[in-house]
Amino acid sequence: MQKAKGLLKWDQRSEIVKTLFVLVIVAGVTFGGYGVFMVAMGTTTPLVVVTSESMVPNLNVGDMLVLQHRAQDQIFLLDIVVYRADWYPAAPVVHRVVQIDVVDGEYRYYTQGDANLVQDPGYRSYEDIVGVVVLVIPKLGYVSLFLQTNEGRILVIGLFIAIIVLPEFICKKETDSKAADSKDSDSRPADA
Repeated sequence: MQKAKGLLKWDQRSEIVKTLFVLVIVAGVTFGGYGVFMVAMGTTTPLVVVTSESMVPNLNVGDMLVLQHRAQDQIFLLDIVVYRADWYPAAPVVHRVVQIDVVDGEYRYYTQGDANLVQDPGYRSYEDIVGVVVLVIPKLGYVSLFLQTNEGRILVIGLFIAIIVLPEFICKKETDSKAADSKDSDSRPADA
């Protein structure tokens, strides 16, 4: 560890530079881990947050969903799928497969929200399906939903600034305190 600190001239760096370095490492590990998770789940969107009440009582707003890519013949009746819809471009749709037809080798998935009285318009092709829900983590998605609000963005920016700036002040205060202590001990007469 000391060798790495020496190579990086760690002790000569300001606290802001040190903090930014650590943040870059943390971000790299986080995004790298998410990339591994995407590969493991077989989809570029392995995590989705429920944003509507169309699947109540089985899924609620704020639930975090873990998705897995499946072969077209491995998507079954009553599976909950996430798909992109041209009739709802704002976000992916989370609904249940209520009918499957195979026409000339093409799988057609008909979907419906558990709380909805009618099926979704048309059918989903295999290319429309983002993934199949394999795990539901209740309420964890509220964090993501909050971070998408203005208040959430302000909080993140404030925390980021605090993480970068506060160590500089804390370390400066400690350095000033040590310097003052050292000055006091130097000015005292030595015991005979």
